[in-house]
Amino acid sequence: FILSLYLSIYLSICLYISLHKMLDLLWSDPKTANGCEPNLFRGGGTYFGPDISKTILGKHNINILIRSHECKPDGFETMHDGRVVTVFSASNYYDEGSNLGAYVKVGKKNKLQFVQYNATEKMKNLPLNTRVSRIESSALRDLRSTIFANKVNLMNAFAKLDPHGDGHITKAEWSSCMREVLKLDLPWLTLRNKLVETDTKTGHILYETCFESGELKAQISNQQITEDIYRQRNVLETIFRILDTDNSGFITPEELRAGCELLAKHNNSVGLSEEELDQLIATMDIDGNGEINFNEFLESFRLVDTKFGSAAIPSGPSTASLKEGQ
Repeated sequence: FILSLYLSIYLSICLYISLHKMLDLLWSDPKTANGCEPNLFRGGGTYFGPDISKTILGKHNINILIRSHECKPDGFETMHDGRVVTVFSASNYYDEGSNLGAYVKVGKKNKLQFVQYNATEKMKNLPLNTRVSRIESSALRDLRSTIFANKVNLMNAFAKLDPHGDGHITKAEWSSCMREVLKLDLPWLTLRNKLVETDTKTGHILYETCFESGELKAQISNQQITEDIYRQRNVLETIFRILDTDNSGFITPEELRAGCELLAKHNNSVGLSEEELDQLIATMDIDGNGEINFNEFLESFRLVDTKFGSAAIPSGPSTASLKEGQ
């Protein structure tokens, strides 16, 4: 028994170390300043500076590190005196026309040749300022989702600085709350005009207005359920994309049936009957057009949560199960 216990602990430690290495590989990003620090924006990995790149690459006799997993407006970016190269191959990642895709050819003596492209023909010649604007719009949508997902914690922080409850705090106080609660080191004072309204007389921040642009606010009335869904939005979006096998942006009844059957098979459980599947599809297809878009998909989880009184958001293993069977 003791040997079995030690073996279990040892394997758990090995698994943790392996997962930590995987997180570092997936989510670490280069930065311009020296040093190494946690990547709080991604929630995993680190930010590493040019001194770290020079030390590690020199130690292992590596000339250039080519990495990805970070969108760049031009499809690629060179940093750290040419030692670190980011290549991002998905054009139009945030929105149509938001960024170019690229790949790199490595020639003799490590000479790099970058090839840029855009999957959408009509977007190839968009000026840089237009592409940057589209990236900014998409990033702001994601940031607003994060803000709305943390509404309770933010409101508690704001309330401590607003003893009279008049909905006003100073710009510095608002910026400090956003940074401390969200753990995002962003230029909040610069961003405030895009995220929150200001009292024209006092110049103070009307902090409740930063929650007025959540995409699901008009559709979902239960605040706690809404925040739970926003926190798991990335997981749900991944599941949606897996079910959407033809990448059309919609889940068809056939795709949903195939996903449910695959999940039941993987879990060795009894699948839904044809009647139950038809009922599920009809419930999720809110506008009745025969397809399920992402907003309908999110709304369906809210409906299930309300009906059964518990979170109905799938966890990571279910996502992995679908991926393995795809």
